[in-house]
Amino acid sequence: MKFSPLLGKIPDYPFRKVGRISREVEQRDGINVINARIGIPDREAPRAVKEAMSRFILADNSTLGYPCDSHPERGIPELIEAIIEDYHRKYSVKLRPESIVVTGWNKEVLYNMVRLFEQGMVYIPDPVYPVYEPASVLTNHNVKRVRASAATGWLPEFRFNEGTSGRSERPVAFYLCDPNNPTGSVADRDFYLSLLEEMKSADVTGIFDKAYKDYVFDNVTRPVSITQVPGLIDRGFEIVSFSKHFNFVGIGLGWIVSSEENINRWLKLSSQYSQGVEWYKQKAGVEALTNPAVKAEMQEYFKELKERRDVFTEGLLGLGLRVEIPKATPYLWIQVPEGYSDEDFALNTLIDKAHVAFMPGSYFGENGRGYMRATLFLSKAEIAEALDRIQKVKSW
Repeated sequence: MKFSPLLGKIPDYPFRKVGRISREVEQRDGINVINARIGIPDREAPRAVKEAMSRFILADNSTLGYPCDSHPERGIPELIEAIIEDYHRKYSVKLRPESIVVTGWNKEVLYNMVRLFEQGMVYIPDPVYPVYEPASVLTNHNVKRVRASAATGWLPEFRFNEGTSGRSERPVAFYLCDPNNPTGSVADRDFYLSLLEEMKSADVTGIFDKAYKDYVFDNVTRPVSITQVPGLIDRGFEIVSFSKHFNFVGIGLGWIVSSEENINRWLKLSSQYSQGVEWYKQKAGVEALTNPAVKAEMQEYFKELKERRDVFTEGLLGLGLRVEIPKATPYLWIQVPEGYSDEDFALNTLIDKAHVAFMPGSYFGENGRGYMRATLFLSKAEIAEALDRIQKVKSW
């Protein structure tokens, strides 16, 4: 049998590895491992959404035909209009329907988006969400990791025209997750203005992962949308998910914002493998964006997550672990004690001894070494138990 040699160039998905180790420790010791390693909300979609979707799926013809044949391929008009209104309310911009397309799960969109570009160099921040690199490698692009660090506020230092020679090293695209997974950093408008100039100079397209664009804990932090920076929507794709903003993880719904020309490029690509997004899912998206009961339920959840953040960070600091209080995203970026590697500390101290699972920072890239990521998707009782378990094995 003949398989692609590119498959050998990508690592195993790191979340699978840590999950496997956690299960092995659980089976060995008969003690559950508290899972703070993966970013899955611990609440379902709001009750009002589930009730509405149950009505939608029972409606006549709700599952008849492929969605792309039964409904507009960009998305049903009421969802497109709800997205337009959401952007107008949050960013004071007026989007055109032609600049929006409804999608399924974000991970699949992020994985396939890089297929749009001619062969060349794809720039990826480091540390980073692990999907970006294998997506680029498996489409035969070269990858250049771009340093982010505490010194830069964990924002990547993109320089697209430095050190490139030959067609295969010509910059074609980059990924940027903002607010950032795993570090929690938030880029300001000046960062985007500077980035746009770099993009113009090198003729590079941006893939902007906005899975956490509204995932903030105060009224001051305001993540930037590419629609707010004149000219950026023509040079980038803003990819947004309902999964974190409305706990749609078990539903799978999102959208892309870009120029009409870019949206048409995406539709040409995605139509080769996708049959569109189910009507009842799209109707659930309308409910999420327009129903005040949904907004109220999610605000209560975010309020609780902020309380968890404060309890978790205070406890970690009390254990001698350095962590900055994040202004956005459901993640804590934690420095490991001096003298430990992040992988050794996360796997052999926390999971193996304390039965608490964090993600080693190096699994997100070389510049994540010395750090760990933990999520806030734990109850306060689980957080207290995790902190107590870590305290019992503390030797640093």
